[in-house]
Amino acid sequence: MEDTWKSLTDPVLLVVFSYLDVRELNIASRTCKNWYRVAQDESLWKCLTFRRLGCRYSRHNAISWKSELKRLTYHVPVYLHQTCEGHVDEVYYVCFSNSGQLLATCGADGIVNIWRYGHDTALMHSKQIVDNPSYVNYVEFNKAETHLLVHCVCREDEFFNTVAILSIEKGAIQIVAARSSEIPQFRGTWLSNNTFLNADTTDSSSPDDWKLTACKLMDEVLDENDPSLGLRIQNFLSKKNLDVKILLHMEGMAFYANFVKVIDWSEWNYDVANGQQTNTTTNEMVTALYLQSKNLEKHNRIVFYKINLDSPDPVAPQPIKTIVINSECLGIQLSEDHRCLVYNLRRLSADEYNIWHEKEVVTMVINLKKMEEKPETFDDNKPLENSFNLSYFFPSVSTDLVANESDPDIVHLWDRHSHQIVSRLSHRLPNAPTQNGVSAVAFHPRDQEVLVSVADDRKLRIWMSTNRQRHC
Repeated sequence: MEDTWKSLTDPVLLVVFSYLDVRELNIASRTCKNWYRVAQDESLWKCLTFRRLGCRYSRHNAISWKSELKRLTYHVPVYLHQTCEGHVDEVYYVCFSNSGQLLATCGADGIVNIWRYGHDTALMHSKQIVDNPSYVNYVEFNKAETHLLVHCVCREDEFFNTVAILSIEKGAIQIVAARSSEIPQFRGTWLSNNTFLNADTTDSSSPDDWKLTACKLMDEVLDENDPSLGLRIQNFLSKKNLDVKILLHMEGMAFYANFVKVIDWSEWNYDVANGQQTNTTTNEMVTALYLQSKNLEKHNRIVFYKINLDSPDPVAPQPIKTIVINSECLGIQLSEDHRCLVYNLRRLSADEYNIWHEKEVVTMVINLKKMEEKPETFDDNKPLENSFNLSYFFPSVSTDLVANESDPDIVHLWDRHSHQIVSRLSHRLPNAPTQNGVSAVAFHPRDQEVLVSVADDRKLRIWMSTNRQRHC
């Protein structure tokens, strides 16, 4: 019998091996040298890849089919490593710090939580920033990880939007500055370690005039005897501890700015092939603004402006690039290497009486090194209902993967090279009667094999690849 098995020809072995799964094929390959040789045949691993991902899948570059299948099964964050609890209402946003050592979450409960990321991620600090019915829907670490920017929608005394700065240097969360805005959904972002961007209306009588400002934090050292520390955000709106400078004066604009990201000009112009940085001034930045039309006469758009921080006067807005889209934005993220912007969009439709959002959630990735090329889009499914209201969901992008949401409680992981869905991560609890809408996802800034997500179920979930999980 043993001699009979040894005498099997390669075509016969290939037919037999074609019925095996990955685990069984790996076991068979350890039987003898001949079986190992046959088990490495590309046709077997191509069929296994197609069996898992569909026959439309095309492999990445010129790597083997076995290596490709290993990348997509062993190095993609699909294993639920940990579920963390620290909120009492829906969680709206999650982000990593620059080093990846810290996480921040916020939500409908008005709480901002800071977590220490690790094998056992633990809650470090928690602070009630605003009280119900107010809420916090955005947080962002500065690069030095000393301060946290938060965006609050305040509904206590009167409705207003506020960008607040929290200090996290002394083992606790302390409010140190705040600035309000009449532009509803502008969440702000860091320009440098002590300066953030805000948008507000101007003093002119025109409702179409607004300004983009740089707000520099003047009080670097907290005065622990200051009685206002730890009090409500409203107490800080009148404090004179921000040096405000107008960067862009937008006149006659039929658009409001909703989202903004600051792109490091030196990073954007870095020559990967030659490992060289192009000539540029260190104080030049690019702002990517998502501008939402006030009416249907003009399409929404993503506009890129170059600003010089050394310029003493605000500059006239001359965009270096404009991308017109007939969609509303659900969320935006900038990749850690400043090379990609990723947007979640829902297209708009209208008739004589109504405006509504179509079912599709389209994720668009803009390669900042190749702005002239058409953006990547990921939109193969239509699971949402037509709606008149817009819910926000923030996607995330890494070198090889895109994470987005379409179903109310499902995170889709896409392979950027083939544009195929490689996994679906469910937030639905076993036997749960209701769905849990996912609000935001974020890849670890140093490791795309780690992904975090937050949802309406009040939980922070940490997903890891099989490779990372085995090494924890």
